[in-house]
Amino acid sequence: MLNLRKHRWLAIVLVLVLVGVTACSSGNKGGNDSSSSSPSEASKPAEESTEAASPAEHVDLTFMYWGSNDEKKAMENMIEAFNKSHPNITVKGEHVPGDYNTKMNTLMAANQLPDVAYLGDGLTNKWGSEGKLLDFSQYYDQYPALQNKLQASYLYTEPGKAVANFTALEVMVLYYNKEIFEEAGIPLPPSEPGKAWTWEEFVTVAKQLTKDKNGKHPGEEGFDAKNIDQYGFSFGSDRGTYGPLLESNGAGILDESGTKYALNSPESVEVFQKLQDLIYTHRVSPDLIQQQNMPDNHVRLQTRKVAMVLDGTWALLDLTNNKKLKWGIGVLPKLKEPKTVILAGTTVVFNSTKHPKEALEFYLYHNNPEQVDLYRTGLWMPTEEKYYTEDEAIKAWTDNEAHPPEFRQAGIEYTKGYAVKSPSTQIKNWPEINSKLAPGLDLIWTNKKTAQEALDELEAQIQPLVQGKYPNE
Repeated sequence: MLNLRKHRWLAIVLVLVLVGVTACSSGNKGGNDSSSSSPSEASKPAEESTEAASPAEHVDLTFMYWGSNDEKKAMENMIEAFNKSHPNITVKGEHVPGDYNTKMNTLMAANQLPDVAYLGDGLTNKWGSEGKLLDFSQYYDQYPALQNKLQASYLYTEPGKAVANFTALEVMVLYYNKEIFEEAGIPLPPSEPGKAWTWEEFVTVAKQLTKDKNGKHPGEEGFDAKNIDQYGFSFGSDRGTYGPLLESNGAGILDESGTKYALNSPESVEVFQKLQDLIYTHRVSPDLIQQQNMPDNHVRLQTRKVAMVLDGTWALLDLTNNKKLKWGIGVLPKLKEPKTVILAGTTVVFNSTKHPKEALEFYLYHNNPEQVDLYRTGLWMPTEEKYYTEDEAIKAWTDNEAHPPEFRQAGIEYTKGYAVKSPSTQIKNWPEINSKLAPGLDLIWTNKKTAQEALDELEAQIQPLVQGKYPNE
């Protein structure tokens, strides 16, 4: 019995000695000092190593966004699909139904920003210039898909420094009630950008489609301008209306250098005077007060309050859901050349994120047409170039009732070849400039001043605010 105990103790001691020798020969494996590893260990192929790889770190991200109930539901579905397909990343979405900019400014002040978020173009440019947004260009090699978007979708605060893309592309187009045109025997508005109506052609058609309670048209004897039953056209008062026409006429809010107020140039004045004349001279459009008592554009068309409206491609969703309306889509009338503008919010990644690579993975996923049904329902248009150039990719999001046949021209070709960024995405200090611009333009929309008078008066208010333009690339 005693000998057996001695043998056991000798065996234990021998094992301890062998373990100590093995540990010493391993050195500081995995440490910073490469000289501490034995030659055999350092040269051992990775695939032969018996050491188990450590599991990937789990990352939590936050994503903040705005939008309608349709958009909210689509984002929830997208986030759920992303989380299932990325087991090492969990994204928590937060929908903000109220004043989004106030919410974001509050979070910025409290240093509690989300990782990824929707953002208006004004704040995108401001915070991008201040270095608060991730510079995508430094990740192009790691994420080539960041470079596969239409050039017009990028926002730059410095040459080559892209701090955002539009969440989706949305351009301004012309919608119309097909039955009204058919009953009047008037050809439908052109959908091909190269065949866009001249302004004179457009006004002529708008007059033919405007009628008072007795069926008389503007210019006819006895026409009652105070009792118009159907207007030929209606438009809004913001950048979505005047932006495309300024571009079409070779005009702008600032000159090309971005240093001088230019809205009182002859080309700019012409745009605003033509819009004012639609209301008060030609009598083919309702004034802003009348529009306040009108329903949404798709209902205006359906109830024949108007025959044509200027609206964004996001309106395809409402138009499609209005089963009582037989509608169509065309390009805007031109002044010098066909043009439209992109009017959309952006999505950004904040520099404060602790997980930029995972945030970029989600960024590239969150508006992928294969993952989000908002493209097929008509609310969004893609930002990736292949969806405008490759036939199968185009069909994947447009082969449905939300995109009639003429959308190939009036939507895809129009966006690809004739769309430019809204002035608000190019002008520095835009929120402050627009705060002066909007009430000044109201003098035109309410017919209190001519376009020349109102735009001349605005120069003294806007020129001191001018700080230049952001680059296009």
